[in-house]
Formats: sequence, structure tokens, C-alpha cells
Amino acid sequence: MECNTGFIDMLENRRRDCDFLWATRPMDPSLPHMLPPDSVYDRERIMQAVLQDKQVKAVIDTIAKTTAVGVKEVENNARAMINEMASKADLATVRWIGIFITKAMKRMFSKIYINEIMLSNLKKETQISQAQYIYVPSHRSYLDFILLSYILFSYDMALPNIAAGMDFYNMKIVGELLRKTGAFYIRRSFSNDLLYKQIFRSYINTIVSHSDRAIEFFIEGTRSRSQKSTTPKYGLLSIIIDSLLQGDVPDIYFVPMSINYERPPEELLFVYEMLGVPKPKESTTGLFRSLSILQKPFSHGRIFFNIGEPISTSRFVDKAYRQKKLVQPSFKIPSSVVENIAYLILESHKKNTVLMPINIIALLINEKIQTKPKEPYTLDLLIRDYQWFKNFLTKSLKALMYGTETIDNNMIKQEILESLKPHDELIVLDSSNTLKINQRHKRMKQINYSNIKGYTLSEQTLQIAVSAINIAIYSNPTLAFLAEVVFITATIGENGIQTEVALERYELLRRLLSTEFAMRPIEDKALIKIEWEKSLNVLISQNCLHIVNDLIFIGNNTKLFSILHNIILPFIDVTYVICILLSEWTERTSVELTDRTILVETQKEVEKLIFETKDRCQHPYCLSLDLYNTTWSSLLSQGIIVYQKHINRYRTDKAKLTSLIGALLELPLRHPTEIYVDAFPLFISASTMDIQAKL
Repeated sequence: MECNTGFIDMLENRRRDCDFLWATRPMDPSLPHMLPPDSVYDRERIMQAVLQDKQVKAVIDTIAKTTAVGVKEVENNARAMINEMASKADLATVRWIGIFITKAMKRMFSKIYINEIMLSNLKKETQISQAQYIYVPSHRSYLDFILLSYILFSYDMALPNIAAGMDFYNMKIVGELLRKTGAFYIRRSFSNDLLYKQIFRSYINTIVSHSDRAIEFFIEGTRSRSQKSTTPKYGLLSIIIDSLLQGDVPDIYFVPMSINYERPPEELLFVYEMLGVPKPKESTTGLFRSLSILQKPFSHGRIFFNIGEPISTSRFVDKAYRQKKLVQPSFKIPSSVVENIAYLILESHKKNTVLMPINIIALLINEKIQTKPKEPYTLDLLIRDYQWFKNFLTKSLKALMYGTETIDNNMIKQEILESLKPHDELIVLDSSNTLKINQRHKRMKQINYSNIKGYTLSEQTLQIAVSAINIAIYSNPTLAFLAEVVFITATIGENGIQTEVALERYELLRRLLSTEFAMRPIEDKALIKIEWEKSLNVLISQNCLHIVNDLIFIGNNTKLFSILHNIILPFIDVTYVICILLSEWTERTSVELTDRTILVETQKEVEKLIFETKDRCQHPYCLSLDLYNTTWSSLLSQGIIVYQKHINRYRTDKAKLTSLIGALLELPLRHPTEIYVDAFPLFISASTMDIQAKL
């Protein structure tokens, strides 16, 4: 569906006004947590409340007794921890940073669209509610938390308490500046540090109850390099939900926010990270070096910032839980409640994803490379295909796309060209208006190949993989709407299939790939069948499939079927290859099976398959370590891989593994007849080929 209503470009006014006068304007930021004055704690009082917390004191006493260290020394450690952790809001700092951020935003982006209707509604709600609000954005870039703070500042709303990693804390000057804009710092891992764990829990409980500012955290934990949703992390979420049991706030509202970049600033870094090249360490020097992205105006196109309906925690945490907490102070909210809220947030992220033309363009180019590489992909052909596939996404799948609904070729052409502008380093139109791909991989001296997380790939592989994965990343946001229908295309063979068997195969793929696509785990087969039938009906309505006497056949719309089928192939192929490697592990290698060695061996095997076969793993996206990690997690969750904690080793359940391999072999997959590594060079721009030759 088209989503023009409610979205405005917030940079429009900034381009007309003086940045200094705007940032230093008189303002009284709207506070989202209406509390009586005596219930609002400043930073010092919050820290004191944490240190005086009964459970924190109990842990201090326990540590002092068990380690023979003085209570005073443990208290000093506790004070240092909370001082390191706590945020320190300072409006003057926010104003000065706001001047720089405004100039950077206006330089980098052509437009920043914000759903102003939803933001205004949120602002009104927070001014009359004593509930605490938790902002939960999707995580696609380091820019996410800066963007949200910038939007709130622009609309005279108080900046939240922002959960941030210690990487930022360790950045000279920048770490303290971020603290003054609301950041509170969390160590990456502290499960074995009893004191830190209790201080953190107490700090969260205190700011939920006594901070007049909202809280912000990323439920996905880390940035999604693939630009699609990743599985939720439950730690901070569960602590926030548990804090409702204290009874100090009537409710906690989680506000899902979807952030979509036409071109994320870390675009190329994401590709290399997926291939195993470690990300650069966060540093102040690195931050200044990254300012080179400001050289070219509007180089990163547009951003769409959408806001979902707030999710009330009290709907899921009833009075019975609060009563249990009174009787049993150690009582925690059941994990099923936490998981349910987590997936409601993720589902809102997906539902409110705003697709951009580049997402469809990338998907269509990817299909063209695999099916008709020798046929020039002209702008006229792209316009036709783009209009057709956009109509499928917005009408049949209710996907959100900003733009005007039109059949006018000139307007569609402008829509496409506008979206291609920020991507001229990746996709270009040559003199004959044919789409070409620029070679993005350069031999980079700054890459330390000794720190590679996977297998050391050859230059030949990187020449193809970097651009190919770059394109695939841009098609991935469509999977927020396509996941269920692409599963179905992998279950239907040339000669048709019984509906019962098709449903069983769908259940298999959904179970295997739910981690990869961040889908809610569903055990109830009746619910899975409802989901399947809904997606099946979409494909039937498009003449992609048809049913005759309880048999499902491929329909006449083979073009749509091919696109959807080819999207899902890399994900199934990688699962199969990993399963085969696991079944032959001891015969293939003498190294111990670990979550690290499986990455290396899989990437090594996939690189070989890309060049040597017309079957599995043709697409370079199969080289993604992120894909291996989610597959590993999925196999662990199903007991196919078993972690033996007492000896810190992994083993496979051979019976389950053999059964899964058999089920995967039964899937009627149709791999493209064109070999990707042979087809891809036909799309490479002549100018970048000339440059590579000279290098």
C-alpha cells in the first residue's frame, strides 16, 4: 500500500532556517513520564537509590564474605560500576551537538521522512500518562540512536535514557558527550559478575520508576548487517518487564519504531563483515575519518522513520503476577510473556517497514543475473518490471512504499532514477540506458586478513561476492513481506504436490529458517496452517499456483514464481551444505567442531561450490557468515547440534541430522541454469573493469 499519509520531510524546514538559532531556541522539552516532583530522581539520586537497594546490599555482603574482601572495598567497586553506567542528561550539550548533526543530516540525506501523525499522537499520550515509555527502534545503522534523538529534539521531546555498549564509552571525548545526550553504558557480557548484574538490574528498575525520560534500546542487540530483522535479545527486555512488578508505575509502553535507509552509511562495511572481515574498532579517530562521507551531498538518499502502535505491558502482566512478587520477591515474569512482547515488537518493525524503489530494483537485478544475463536490462524493461512487482508487493502483500500510485511511465521512471542516485557507486546506467553494476571490491591494504572470522577468500571470489552481496542486502528488506510466500515456492514441484505434503514442507522450512527471518516460533500446527493458507491464497490469486483435486501446481505466472523461488534458494542451500558438513565432519577434517570452525569450513566449501557446480550455493550470498550463524543457532535450538556444557564441546544427533538431510533432498528446488559467477561479469560496468585491469 502507498503510505503518503502522515509522512513529512523534517529536513525541509531545516534547509530554510539558521541551524544555530534553531538549535538554541527556547524550549521546554516534553517529558514522557509524568511523575510527582518528589518521585523524579536526578543522576545522583538514581545512583544513591541503586547503592541503597536491598538486593544490591545483599550481593555486596555476600561478595565480601565469600572473597574475604572488606565491605567498604566492594561498595567502592559498586559505586564505580554505577558511575560508569549512569547517564547524565545535559540540554546545553544536546544543543551544540544538534548544530553539527543538523549540518551532517542536511549534507548526507536528501530527505528524512517522519510519520508525524504517529509522533504527534505519541507526544500527546505521554503528556497525560504516568506510564513509562520505552522506545524500541529497529537497528540498521550506528546512526539509528542519533537519528531518534535528533527527531525528538526537533519536536521538543526529551531525549531518552539510551542503552549503549562500552565500545562508545571507550571513545575519547565522544563517550562522555554521548552520556550527556542520554546514553547509559552496558558491558557486553556480565553474566558471571554477580555485583554488576544486580547493579544493572537495580539501575533499570530505578530509571523505569523514577526517571521522567523514556528509555531506548535495540531489541535486536546489534545492527542488522543484512538489513532485515534479526532475532530478539531478551535480557534488557525481561528486566524492564520485571520492573513493572515493583508497582511504582501503572504500565510500561513499548513503542516500536522502524528505520529504513535508502543507503545506510555502513553499506560496504556490512558486506565485508558478512564475508568475515572484522568491523573497525569504534574510536574517536575512526569517527573523524568517517566524516569523508560528507564530501558528496545527498550521497545516502532518504530515510523513512515510521512509528508503530505502543504495546501495553499490563496486557500481559496481570495482578496475579504482582501478587506473586509480593509473596516471593525472587519471582520473575515467565519467559513466554517476554518472548511474546519481543515478537510483537519485531512484527511491528516488519509491518511498518517502508520499502524504497532500490529494494525492488536490487531484487529484479538479482533475478536478471540468474535467469537472463545475456539480455540487456534496459531502463524501459526495468520500468515495466518495477511497476509490476511494486503492484504485487503493495496490493497483494500490503507492503508499505512511499510514493504516488500511478501507471504513468514518466513518473515511474523518475521514481526509479531518484532512488538510483545515491547508488551510483553500485548501479549505473550506461550510454544505452542499460543497467550495469560497478565493481565495488578494491584490494584494500587496511584489511588485516589475519583477523578474518571465516575462511580467507580469494581475490577472484571477492571481485564477484562484494558487489553481489551488496545488491542482495538491498533486496532483503522486501523479506519483511515476502518470507512466507517464498517458503511455499520451495515446496511445489513441476508435477504438483499434495496439499498435505506441501504444508509439511512449509512447516519444515519455517522451523529451519525462523531464526534467519526472525519469525515467531509457532508450535501450534493449526496456526501454522492458517499462516500457510493465507500466503497460498496470495500466490493463487496471482496465478502463480493453482489447485486441482487436492494437488497444488505451478501456475502460468512463472515469472513471479521464479523470482520468489530464487530469493529463498541461498538460505536453503546453506542449511543443506552445513548439514552435509556436519554429517561428514570427522572424515573431512581433524579440527574440533565449534561454532567458529563450522564457519571456516562452510565458507571454504561454499567458495568451492560457487565455482564448480550448477547445483547448490551458486549465489555469492551463500558466503555470508551471518547466514551460517543463524543456521547454527537454528540447528542448536532443534537439538540437531547438541552443546555438551560439561566438556565444552558440540556433537550432532546423527538420527535427527540424517532425517533433516533427507527432508531437504526431497524439496523440489530448481536452481538457475545460468552459473552466477559466469553471468555476473556480463553485468559489470566497462569503466570499473578498465580500472580493475589497470590495478
